Amino acid sequence: MNLLLKIILIKTLIFLSIVSKADTAPMSEAALRGLEIAQEHCSRCHVVGNENRYSSIETTPSFFGLRAMKDWRIRFTEFYIRPPHPALVNIVDVTERSKKLPAFVSEINLKLDQIDDLISYLEQLKKID
Repeated sequence: MNLLLKIILIKTLIFLSIVSKADTAPMSEAALRGLEIAQEHCSRCHVVGNENRYSSIETTPSFFGLRAMKDWRIRFTEFYIRPPHPALVNIVDVTERSKKLPAFVSEINLKLDQIDDLISYLEQLKKID
């Protein structure tokens, strides 16, 4: 085997070992709480992880797609003021859901620290197709 081929093979193996370790890296407590919030509330409409990849509203962006956007952090920090969320999301002691906007599903009540947890989950979410 020539030297160049050996170098490529070694680099590939090193890369694969790093990727496999990243795949199995444990989530922080905040990220786990964020995942739980996403599964409980956001998965009604969005794909939030591999567990619900085929059970969302088809026209709603997935968390994977949103995470790939350059402004993902801003979008998640203020998602509750972006349509259609004001019709169904209330941030305790911050917002009040407009009674003029009909909620077609049960209202979601969150606290600001739960949004931080959601962002922690998104930070570790891998960008996949």
